[in-house]
Amino acid sequence: MNFQNPWALLLLALLAYFIWLAGSLSRRSQSHSRSGRLRDRASLGTRLLIVLLLVLALAGSQTVRGADNLAVLFLLDLSDSMSGEQQAQTVTFIQDSMARMGVDDQAGLVVFGANALVDRPMSGLATLAPIRSTPASWETNIAGAIRLGLALFPAGTARRLVLLSDGAATTGDTREAARLAAAAGVPIDIISLPSPEPSVEVRLTAVNAPTRVVQGETFNVAVTAVSSEAMPATLRLIAGGIIIAEKQIDLPRGSQGYEFDVRAVQPEFVRYEVQIEPARDTYYQNNQLAAFTEVVGPPRVLIVAHEDRVARDGAILPDEAIILTNALTELGLLVERTTPAELPPDLGALNQYATIILVNVSARELSVRKMAALQSYVRDLGGGLVAVGGPTSFGMGGYYQTALEELLPVEMQLKDQERFAAVSIVIVIDRSGSMGIREGNLTKIQLAGEGAVRVVELMNPGDEISVIPVDTRPFNPIGPIVIEDKEEIIAEIRRISAGGGGIFMYTGLVAAREALAVSNNPVQHIIVLADGADAEEKQGVPELLQELVDDGVTITMVAIGDGRDVEWLRQMAEVGQGRFHFTSEASNLPQIFAEEATVVQRSYLIEERFFANLVSPSPILANIRAAPALQGYVGTTAKSTAQLILETHQGDPLLAVWQYGLGRSAAWTSDATGRWAVDWVNWDGFPLFWGQLTRWSLSTVVESSLQTTVTPAEHGARLTVDVRDSQGRFLNNLDLEANLVSPTGQTTNVRLRPVAPGQYEADFLPAEPGAYFIRVAGGDGETTVGQTVGWVAGYPAEYREVEPDPQLLTAVAEISGGRQLSLEQPAAVFARDLRGQPVSRPIWGWLLITAVLLLPVDVALRRLAISRQDWRRLQAATIGRIWPQQALPERPAQVSRLFAAKERAQRPAAAEQPIPGDRPTTTPSEEPPPTSKAPPSAEQSPAEKEGEEKPLASRLLAKRRSTR
Repeated sequence: MNFQNPWALLLLALLAYFIWLAGSLSRRSQSHSRSGRLRDRASLGTRLLIVLLLVLALAGSQTVRGADNLAVLFLLDLSDSMSGEQQAQTVTFIQDSMARMGVDDQAGLVVFGANALVDRPMSGLATLAPIRSTPASWETNIAGAIRLGLALFPAGTARRLVLLSDGAATTGDTREAARLAAAAGVPIDIISLPSPEPSVEVRLTAVNAPTRVVQGETFNVAVTAVSSEAMPATLRLIAGGIIIAEKQIDLPRGSQGYEFDVRAVQPEFVRYEVQIEPARDTYYQNNQLAAFTEVVGPPRVLIVAHEDRVARDGAILPDEAIILTNALTELGLLVERTTPAELPPDLGALNQYATIILVNVSARELSVRKMAALQSYVRDLGGGLVAVGGPTSFGMGGYYQTALEELLPVEMQLKDQERFAAVSIVIVIDRSGSMGIREGNLTKIQLAGEGAVRVVELMNPGDEISVIPVDTRPFNPIGPIVIEDKEEIIAEIRRISAGGGGIFMYTGLVAAREALAVSNNPVQHIIVLADGADAEEKQGVPELLQELVDDGVTITMVAIGDGRDVEWLRQMAEVGQGRFHFTSEASNLPQIFAEEATVVQRSYLIEERFFANLVSPSPILANIRAAPALQGYVGTTAKSTAQLILETHQGDPLLAVWQYGLGRSAAWTSDATGRWAVDWVNWDGFPLFWGQLTRWSLSTVVESSLQTTVTPAEHGARLTVDVRDSQGRFLNNLDLEANLVSPTGQTTNVRLRPVAPGQYEADFLPAEPGAYFIRVAGGDGETTVGQTVGWVAGYPAEYREVEPDPQLLTAVAEISGGRQLSLEQPAAVFARDLRGQPVSRPIWGWLLITAVLLLPVDVALRRLAISRQDWRRLQAATIGRIWPQQALPERPAQVSRLFAAKERAQRPAAAEQPIPGDRPTTTPSEEPPPTSKAPPSAEQSPAEKEGEEKPLASRLLAKRRSTR
């Protein structure tokens, strides 16, 4: 027994007090009869028992005992090292074991590979359903399965783990997990599966290529292959998805090395992948490996801009980056061009360039993946980014709340509210059935709602917003609402859901006109989102739009999805003197709506002549003393940690820069064309300014020799960096860190530790197989070093070590106190040779109930005096009715006379009464009639009558009173 509140046991001292008090009262009443003393003792015992029960209840008494039922959890290895035959044998074993479960026993199943999954929770069912869980099979993590299994056992049961595996663990500390099970009192029974038949296996064990070579250099790619038997094979070298070399080889038994001669053609990161195709093999996963090589050459600059294009009105829009491209080329920089649509979305392609320049690029033209790649390129790999303004850039280009806004030194929202005119915006959203289609994790209607949320976030206090979902009629319209509590409005917008049918255009526009009718704001705008193939009720719409335009309202049309109504929506946008946006992906709607909100507010696009004001000196402006005027810019707000170099006449940022992660980014809010910078493009300092800005964005490191290598380690991989200066001397005491970017874009930061002169190391665990980019950077305050390398995580260890490890399983059983079983012993699994885990069960409630039931017993013992005659009456009234007692025989006459004589001797003479059967003592004349007793005489006095009827004590008391 244990107690939840043991301090309450101090109240047991009251028992001693009650015992002392009872003894004191007993000494004062010595005249009690024997039965009275027994009754007092019984009452005292009852009271002490009640007090004891109450104290134990207050202490929270619990009973502790072990359960008799058994819980068994099977851990089944489903990694690739387990053959199909082995897996079938284990399933049969589990089924046979469950058939021998006891009535109160439970069983569960965990399947594992690289991860562990619960396929069957603890259950009393004695049958095994087909296995439905599929763990990742490229690793074997026995430790993870043991840890998961320990968390699944129910309380109060005898517990046992049964591990069915070949023991070829490739990750995790299995022995430490076994010690954890031993500490928890859970034995692990192991079943070491027999080794499969010897199989033919060919695998590549290493591909070595230099991490950095100079453009035009010839180098070797070394390959090592291992084969279990001699056979012919084909060996290929692939770069950029193209086979650049292939050879036929004869593989000997054992290990053999091969080489390819390669020439570095142009500066880039090249992934060299080697594949081997043997005549016979078991696992194909270990037949390819890859390595990265950086081809070093002059720094290259990538300009992302539109080429010559046709505007909506048919006008030719000139190339906005041609002047900038020519200026940078004249400075000796290697410049390449691409369009937003052709910008590569992967880090390997972006990392070929020293810096990237975006020229008047809208966020809608860059996918979310491309923007995330640009962000990681700057932050994690130390790249440079320069954003050049224009009418479709920054806030006007929908940068608000995107990865571009995060990596740039400016915010897209202006903070000066006095520069904004009051605005009323109505958003008509198509809520037809097609808007319920999912795109990724969200539906189209949810993405449209997020677009409306962006509009609300960009609006200012005092503006008005209305959101009208429409199918065949307006459904739960929101607003008009004055912008005050944005969170409440956003919450309402996010509750919008899809309906049915198509969007009725005329009905939706009428509802929008009614919402604007109550507004007095000078700027009024309508945004209509419609399905490009499901815009209905077109009749009367052009006339209604013309009426709205006459009232000063502008209307923008957004078509989602291609269809027959796209061109009509484009025409309606022209009638409404607004803009037309087309998108095939609903994920672009937030950027489109944010762009519209910025354009409608008009204060973001400032087109007036001004001169730049110098705020802080910078190497970007070296040798520049004066600059011509500009004709316009896009309004932004500098971030608090950014360096503001130039500002406009209204105090807005013109040139702002900052360090973002390992890289640098800059924002030039005007343009580099003849639109706003017409005087700049003809200025002699134009190439100098842009050349210095571009070179500033490059990562500045000292000329040093960094040799970065990655090698396999016991639990993952080891990164080793050798650092020397240009003279070959070791660079010590550097504070170095490395950013590791996985194939999925996840970034891991590790700190390197010095291990030898000029050498630094760090261990890490690759998240998954594939190509990694590693950026090493750091310094000591005076010297800065940096390098970006590529590394390919090869195939998992599951395909390197294909032999079982029964010794590991034996160690697990010995550490945990388990047994080594075989597939022929299913009955041993549920053997009842384990003690149940102690379980505490509260009993204070029962103690309290018992105390309450004893209370009336105590009262009865103190208040009721029960004689023997009462017991006889009770017996006669109960048991006597069922089993009547036999009447006693009459006493003989001689015995009766003896008892009568004894009684007369004990009584006074006056109290003697005639006894039937005695000799008569009266005269014959006084003898009553023999037939019956004569009735009392009427002349008999009351005293005589009373004396005959009352006992002796009463008669003596009456006589004493009469004497007085």
